[in-house]
Amino acid sequence: MSLIRLAWILLIGLGVLVAQPDPAAAQTQAWPRAMELMTAGEPEAALPLLESLVSQDPNNKRYRFELALALFHLDKFMRSKWHLEQVRGADLTPPEAKLVERLLAEIGARSVWSGSMTIALRPETNASRKTAIDTINIGGLNFQLTPDSKAKPGVSLVTTTGLTYSPKITQRLKASFGMFTNLRFNEDKDLRDYQIFLRQGLSYFPDTRSRFAGGLQQGYRWVGDRGYSSSLGVWAEHSKLIGPRGRLDFGLDLSETQYRVGLPDSQRGLITAGYSHAVTGNATIGITGFIEKTQGSRPDLVGNRAGISITGLYGWEGGLMTSLRFSHRTDKRDGPETLFGITRNDQNTAIEANIYHRDFRIMSFAPTLALGFERNQSNVSLARYDNSYVSIGLTHDF
Repeated sequence: MSLIRLAWILLIGLGVLVAQPDPAAAQTQAWPRAMELMTAGEPEAALPLLESLVSQDPNNKRYRFELALALFHLDKFMRSKWHLEQVRGADLTPPEAKLVERLLAEIGARSVWSGSMTIALRPETNASRKTAIDTINIGGLNFQLTPDSKAKPGVSLVTTTGLTYSPKITQRLKASFGMFTNLRFNEDKDLRDYQIFLRQGLSYFPDTRSRFAGGLQQGYRWVGDRGYSSSLGVWAEHSKLIGPRGRLDFGLDLSETQYRVGLPDSQRGLITAGYSHAVTGNATIGITGFIEKTQGSRPDLVGNRAGISITGLYGWEGGLMTSLRFSHRTDKRDGPETLFGITRNDQNTAIEANIYHRDFRIMSFAPTLALGFERNQSNVSLARYDNSYVSIGLTHDF
């Protein structure tokens, strides 16, 4: 079966589920039965009933909390944590809020393996992210661009994975070993891009509301099926619950990159900060930002980058999940381009809408559909481009 045909099957199945509302009678019958099973110590049998109840009424704190509790008892900690973060947005009583907080802390202490995987087919109008103009002006002379130097459509197969192993050392201290990948395959060899990151370190939990972590990291990248770069550095993170509904995250990344394609080595310092807020039991909003400084012997390749991203997530009655992300970033280089004689300054803006259905699964993977658009504006004509894309894929947290 071709990937295109599989994508159409996923979309048709998603449409069928959205068009079929759950009867109210089923909801009133499922809740008592689910509670009977949970009381009897059978969370696995209660799980499908609770999943359905949350899909029908995503803002109901009782349904979502019991679902998170069932997932917790089944050691499905990633999914349980996600629902507990959501239910923080409901109107919880102080004892309920404390219970949710304790469960989140227990997940941090008990979880050993965690991870996620996404695989998607991604058609793009400008897969190479190159300019659409026909000619460029250098020193008062016009030059015609070749087809390989201009924007062209393409279809990529993109997979992202993350896997973390966190064995307990003491009551408040855990080791941390992680592997993260971002792999893009395309028929055009020049558009293939494979990245792998490894992290080792420690995580410390001083109380039930915060976490500190840090350690060493290594990165490897291949472009066009050839070795492109490797990096080595240190990382640090801090996460803390803020009030009854918020979470604050900070990150620090210091690394040195060695290139294998004739480029000089560079050093990078990256600071990230983010805040997420559970608005209601079925809606969250988050804002993240970063500041990055790179240094090296080529001023036209290093400089300062900064960006901000705003994301909103909403769960609809019936099980439909939608999210919208808006981002903007700047890239200012330290020195002039050799070819154009000006210092590059880019402004990149992007927007992406994502949709999936909670009750539609292929094995344990959820089919997703994303639509996106990005525009890069630059004072260097070759760096200006637009790109629109559709992403049809499968995602799974475990």
